[in-house]
Amino acid sequence: LLRDLHLASLSLYEELSKELKDGFDFWQQGLLMLYTTEGGRLECSEMVEQAEKMGVRARLLNTGEIRELDANIRTHAPGGAYYPQDSHIDPARFVVNLAKHVQGNDDTIQVATDVLDFEAVNGKIETVRTSKGDFSADQIVLTAGAWSPTLIRNLKLKLPIQPAKGYSITLNHTQDIPQIPLILEEAKVAVTPLGDRLRFAGTLELAGLDLSFNMRRVHAVLKAVPRYLDTEPVNLEQAEIWAGLRPCTPDGLPIIGRCPSINNLIVATGHAMIGISLAPITGKLIAELVNEEQPSIDLEALRVERFN
Repeated sequence: LLRDLHLASLSLYEELSKELKDGFDFWQQGLLMLYTTEGGRLECSEMVEQAEKMGVRARLLNTGEIRELDANIRTHAPGGAYYPQDSHIDPARFVVNLAKHVQGNDDTIQVATDVLDFEAVNGKIETVRTSKGDFSADQIVLTAGAWSPTLIRNLKLKLPIQPAKGYSITLNHTQDIPQIPLILEEAKVAVTPLGDRLRFAGTLELAGLDLSFNMRRVHAVLKAVPRYLDTEPVNLEQAEIWAGLRPCTPDGLPIIGRCPSINNLIVATGHAMIGISLAPITGKLIAELVNEEQPSIDLEALRVERFN
């Protein structure tokens, strides 16, 4: 199921990159997972084997092959697993340009508007209460990530979503950076090139709906990098530090579907660390549900009521 969702989303990203007038940064460079230990090598080998069984291209590379693939990857790692079909984007630029595209089609986006609560009558949401007044709509789509359970507390729905905080550290105007995104396997740290910027990201901190910075976590991400890459030390005074909350479900799958007890509510949340990856296909599935069409991917395993 996740393979199908990812491949469908990748295809939609390719379409969107051509459709959006201003475009967005969409790089099709693949993904490289670096390992430094025997345990990491075995894990990467197993993942490559599983990927090939599912029809996803993947192969193991040694240090020389990594250097041939991207001369800017100066690594201490003895090898890695390469997935050539992977792509990556600049999330901020994508969201901004998508919003411009939607507004250009005469649709309305209410900016700086906090949703506060819902009022339901006879199994239907009649009112959406916000910081800029009340709204009503025929169909309501809940896509509030880690905040979804809080917003629907008065609807008596069960969404077992746990916020899991992750951190990123972005360096601006960096030269000679890798062109291929990296996963530092044992450390669980992502290294993402974004044009002339380089982003390090990782950790999973269970701290509720708290977006404050735990600098110990930030330093832990950066401390892992020299074990894999020959890079200059990061000057945090010149870096952009960010924290975000991943909405995690007990079974690791997102929640996508129409709510059985509220007939005009569609839920799309719980994507954990693959929200950006699955954004386009999630949008398509929501559109199909809104239009009462048969979903293009079977949503049985993702249904809202599966945790009841």
